[in-house]
Amino acid sequence: MTSPDYDFKDLSPYDFEVLIRDLLSVHEGLPFSTYRIGPDGGIDLKARKDGLLHIAQCKHTPDASRAKLKSLAAEEREKLSRSESSIERYIFVTSADITPGTEEELRADFAGCAASVEVHGRGWLNALLALHPKMERRHFKLWLKSSVAIKEMVAGGVFFRGQSRARRIEQNYFRFVHHEACERADKALESTGVVLLIGSPGAGKTAVAEYLILQWWRRGYRVIVDPRTVDNWWEWLEDDIPTVFFFDDAWGQTRLHDHATSHHDKDFAEFLTSIQEKNASVNGSASRGKVAVVTSRSQVLHDTRRFSDATRMLLEHMPDSVVAVERLTSEVKSRILFNHVNLAVVDECARRELANGDWWRSVSAHQNYSPRIIELVTARRHFASGHQLVKELHDALDDPQQVWQTSFNTFSSLEQLLLCTLAVSDSQGVKRERLTARLHDYSPTEFWNAIGRLVGTWIERSFVSGYDVFTLADPSQRDFLMGLIAREPLVCLDLIKHADSFDDLKIMCDRGRAPELEYQPSLFSLENDSLRASMDECAQSLLIAMRRMWDRRLEGVNVVPRGVLTLPTGVFVDLFSTFTEMVVYHADRYAGKEVGDLALDGWFELNMSRLMGLLRDTDPGSFHESMDAVQQIYHTFRNVTRFREFTAPWSYHIEALRGAIREVWGTWDAEDLRVFGPGEYWTGLVDVLIESTYLFENLGFHEAAASVFHLEALDEELGSRIEDDPGGSNWVQTLDDLEVLLDQALPESRRVLRSHRLLYEDDPDPIEDEVASPRGIETNEQVERDVSTGAIEALFRSLGNPLADGEGAQSNGG
Repeated sequence: MTSPDYDFKDLSPYDFEVLIRDLLSVHEGLPFSTYRIGPDGGIDLKARKDGLLHIAQCKHTPDASRAKLKSLAAEEREKLSRSESSIERYIFVTSADITPGTEEELRADFAGCAASVEVHGRGWLNALLALHPKMERRHFKLWLKSSVAIKEMVAGGVFFRGQSRARRIEQNYFRFVHHEACERADKALESTGVVLLIGSPGAGKTAVAEYLILQWWRRGYRVIVDPRTVDNWWEWLEDDIPTVFFFDDAWGQTRLHDHATSHHDKDFAEFLTSIQEKNASVNGSASRGKVAVVTSRSQVLHDTRRFSDATRMLLEHMPDSVVAVERLTSEVKSRILFNHVNLAVVDECARRELANGDWWRSVSAHQNYSPRIIELVTARRHFASGHQLVKELHDALDDPQQVWQTSFNTFSSLEQLLLCTLAVSDSQGVKRERLTARLHDYSPTEFWNAIGRLVGTWIERSFVSGYDVFTLADPSQRDFLMGLIAREPLVCLDLIKHADSFDDLKIMCDRGRAPELEYQPSLFSLENDSLRASMDECAQSLLIAMRRMWDRRLEGVNVVPRGVLTLPTGVFVDLFSTFTEMVVYHADRYAGKEVGDLALDGWFELNMSRLMGLLRDTDPGSFHESMDAVQQIYHTFRNVTRFREFTAPWSYHIEALRGAIREVWGTWDAEDLRVFGPGEYWTGLVDVLIESTYLFENLGFHEAAASVFHLEALDEELGSRIEDDPGGSNWVQTLDDLEVLLDQALPESRRVLRSHRLLYEDDPDPIEDEVASPRGIETNEQVERDVSTGAIEALFRSLGNPLADGEGAQSNGG
């Protein structure tokens, strides 16, 4: 990096003042404090050392002449003459480029005001920035000038999801307000290499994440935003290029798994763990090669922890990486509001209206206040008056749905269907081919006309691995659309009729899951966005569509001549998993609905018979392959039945599915023993038993387990593995699970655990509450302090000042 040479013109007066505060504090080792904007009695910054007063006055006058500076100095000298305080040191700082002669003249003008007087200009500030590069990185408005830096990021090989991330950073960096969560996030990323920002929708998680991204890009790190494929994650992790990974809404925008695959949480947990392990072996954060910035909505993370063992374990092991972005102080809320209003409103009359009164107090204190609402309203930029802006802000806060409702109502039926289709689809993007397949009723010309109208406002278009990919531009649009679909059964019915595959229906069924699973404080405190009520109204159409697609899948399998070619394991697993999901969707969601002749019993018996008839033609090929296949089947079964209670007659079907999984295991298990012989077979079986005890337990192998396994050999093998790697797994929990399954003690394994102080004689059974909150996940209640509103009042009063070159000032807060 070259030595800094900034003119500071892109900073607001408040930005400049806070920059001086931070530079003086770090350079002098004194905690300088800022005070209200406006009449200040000659004091912008103050500190005390050994009881003596140090004062600084900041003048953001980058183009000021010598005469102007002397005039300003005379004004400040007059203010100081009225002060009764004894000042040890007085520092006059200007952003102007001053000569040595001007510096001496100004120092002479302040003679007698303090025991020591200093005058500093632009050159001194740049010299301090060179000495303290961390301050330069933190005050990114210094170097992130207009679109130049953004274009440099893109040209430098930065990976963006289309150009949406670049545009967002470019548009929002002047609106950014630094606050306490930024400091905590910075510290977490420095110390652990991973930061997880959690909070409610619209709380400002992404803004904090983008702030961190800019800091690390400034250090020379490559930035990779929302990488789509797991393979690329590991490729980038292992290369030698310093990299910051950014995963926005990592586990989904509104619910767990509303993007990626059901295995995303496992892959993601492993990836973040690998980053932390790499950083654990590095001494000093300056040497970190890879770091990750992750955001997640609180309710999505709650669901993820409940449904994903991998994510729950990850969070338990990274409590220092979790940072809550929840409550903003009233001061920060007001500064965010000011920054958006100041940049959006350029009409002088409207600005003067906004400079009067205290309308900003009620907006900042509104119970539905969200930076996103402020952004969405002020982005319209069509305000005829200040009163109109204030009214639209209050209307949006009182009824957040209308932020998008007015725009949505102007669209054609195709455009509305297209948006609703994206809302229930992959939040990481949908390929054009998938969209056109679902919208086959419309011509290509109609499709592209709709895309053309929506791209840039409602839809983002990007190109990924040669594919045209579309996604909703803003998470709050998805929230609005899901609320609409939840309230309007006809919209839900239209989506069902346009489904092209079982997966299209599956994601809708997942969103209509049982209410006891819901944890839905949705965006802007709107009503629950579960599709359950709407889908219940469309039950018959839904079941007909699901069964039609199931028959289509079976027909595709049956084109392969049985007895000539064996059925691939993956095909059978897919069929069994799909059938399991369909049975649960029938039983759990639509049991109480009138569905004509679509009763579950007959359909279940027929298709269970058809499915199990394919079992004998499926060849898993090896013991481990058969075990993996059964685990995949059971993983689906466990996910869709977990936390649910099924009453008769539905409990019969659920138990029949469990029995079918045992039959699959028994069929392949016997074949593996015959093909591979006892030696290789038993070795593999012990591996699986230790690694996947829960599978045997939940499939009902309790009674047979003790007779199947050689207990002494198993005990010896487990003890050996603990001895080899005592810290590598939760061995206490594994041992406890095995003893419950086998209904027998494993004394050798317990002896090894005690030898490594992992278990004591008087230890209780290590049983944990499955849904207990891991450390660090609970929202930290930030105690909001009473702060003087003088500075905020002065900010909004400044809206009445004439604009310079069509631009207003921005309030950064640091």
